[in-house]
Amino acid sequence: MSISQDVLRRIALVAYERDMGFVELVGLADLDPAVAFRRASLRGVSMRGQDLSGFDFTGARMEECDIRAADLSRTLGVTRGMFESCIRDAKTRIPRAWFWAGGRPPSWADDWGTDKQGPWVVFRLPGVEIGQRLRWCPAGQFMMGSSADGTFAYSHEYPRHRVTFRDGFWMFETACTELFWSKVMGEIPAPYRGWAYPATGVTWYGAREFARRLNAMLPGLSLGLPSEAQWEYACRAGTDSPHSFGDDITQQQVRFGHAPSAGPTAVGSLPPNSWGLREMQGNTFEWCEDQWHDTYLNAPHDGVAWVNIPSCSTDRVMRGGHWMFHASGVRSAVRDHHIPSDPSPYIGFRCARVQHEHRESELDAAAPAKEYRAVHAAEVGPTPP
Repeated sequence: MSISQDVLRRIALVAYERDMGFVELVGLADLDPAVAFRRASLRGVSMRGQDLSGFDFTGARMEECDIRAADLSRTLGVTRGMFESCIRDAKTRIPRAWFWAGGRPPSWADDWGTDKQGPWVVFRLPGVEIGQRLRWCPAGQFMMGSSADGTFAYSHEYPRHRVTFRDGFWMFETACTELFWSKVMGEIPAPYRGWAYPATGVTWYGAREFARRLNAMLPGLSLGLPSEAQWEYACRAGTDSPHSFGDDITQQQVRFGHAPSAGPTAVGSLPPNSWGLREMQGNTFEWCEDQWHDTYLNAPHDGVAWVNIPSCSTDRVMRGGHWMFHASGVRSAVRDHHIPSDPSPYIGFRCARVQHEHRESELDAAAPAKEYRAVHAAEVGPTPP
């Protein structure tokens, strides 16, 4: 006669009453921790000091359980209500899944956390140890473009206008590297400078194909080129100065003012802005989704890409400037355009997660939970590799 999971669960709880440890009783009853305690009723159970990685308590009732010094960081299904009703201490590690608004990480997320620049998440290519970190750009608003009295500003940076993002979004922390490009596309970009350098010589169509292939590898990732508004919003990172580092910049902050032969620097080699994004000013231009417009007249105010305008230029927007420009040419508001089918050694790209509509779901919106950041504020350490 087969024994149901419910009977095994009862055996486990009886074994616990005979002073067996929580993990021991799971082994005795041959239960799968990933499913054994879903919808279970646990009262007064001691899990003190236990590593509960892989356990799933979805739908369970946990009352007055002892979770002092227990590691719930990789546990699923533990709600804040369960957590509050248990006996805990400063050594109790909360579920990392609380980072996500829906309480469960999306399938494409390999690792995530919070540091002094804010939330980050890493995804990895299937079958290889190569990943990419995304940085969170929170919901908010900003003034896009240059002010009327902006020094060195160009006419196509006007009129300045307010853009509001109702939801935050994820963006590559760095430009796509030559290594990452080669693993996704199966080819080495030209010119080749080294695996850690930004992939340039990539057409706008090529960058979009990269995102398409990556999305096929990791369903739900939903990457695309950022809108021009997303790009400037992420670059400014809450600032309103000419540069995200202030009114003036140095060679230690931004790659600019170099000879043509100098080339870009390796990604991640310069300090991040306040949201953790690197090399957004200088180094290389970066493709955006938008068609080119000579001014911001009638530009969208919700941050979406400005596309599908038959009367407009077929050129596509590029942002950020590159290593040969002077400081005025790598301001946050600087914009230019290029033929989408024409590769250039001065243009690279980075991707952002695409939101097809306002808050598709809690999971797709992926807004990091405030409680996670508050609880872990004291645990912030070096950014993981």
